[in-house]
Amino acid sequence: MSLPSKVSVWSPWRLHADAMVLVLMEHDIPAEFVDECSAAPGLLVAELVGRDDLHLVEARRREGLPTVVWGGTLPAPRVAALRDAGASAYVTLLHSPRELVAVVRQVQDGQRVAWPGAAVPAEVLTGREREVAQAYLVQWADRTRAEVATRLGMSERTLKVHVANIWAKAGHRGTATRDGLLRTLTVRGWIA
Repeated sequence: MSLPSKVSVWSPWRLHADAMVLVLMEHDIPAEFVDECSAAPGLLVAELVGRDDLHLVEARRREGLPTVVWGGTLPAPRVAALRDAGASAYVTLLHSPRELVAVVRQVQDGQRVAWPGAAVPAEVLTGREREVAQAYLVQWADRTRAEVATRLGMSERTLKVHVANIWAKAGHRGTATRDGLLRTLTVRGWIA
């Protein structure tokens, strides 16, 4: 099957998608943002972060449509699940734009792309850290750190230590916000 020459780009965050389109176009790869990734013709470069994304990748594979998953720093089991679902490649945010472009070109040319090797096992949160993460990031995300600490029956200093440990274990390198940490933990499957 012949693929359209224009690459479709999708992300739940339009700014991310627009940046990706610019990167591809700067490297002479015609690209456009699509509102609906499931209907994208040809090669799709998608920032997939949700639990239902495997269904999208599987459906596109059944249609013979390649998908490059882009973004995040996913844990090894999630990367393996994407590969098994039929994604053509996975490129983390840690890769340079040039590396992403090289992967897109390989997929466009029908070449197989090497998948990331087995990652070092991710540290898992302790039971108390999971409880703190759930309270601080989900249950009482609209509360101050002091209020969350009081509700958990600990000092604010103890809460700060737990949160610092959670950040360190997650290897979070994004924005220093609760939302950024929540997204990292969700992608890793450490919090629901």
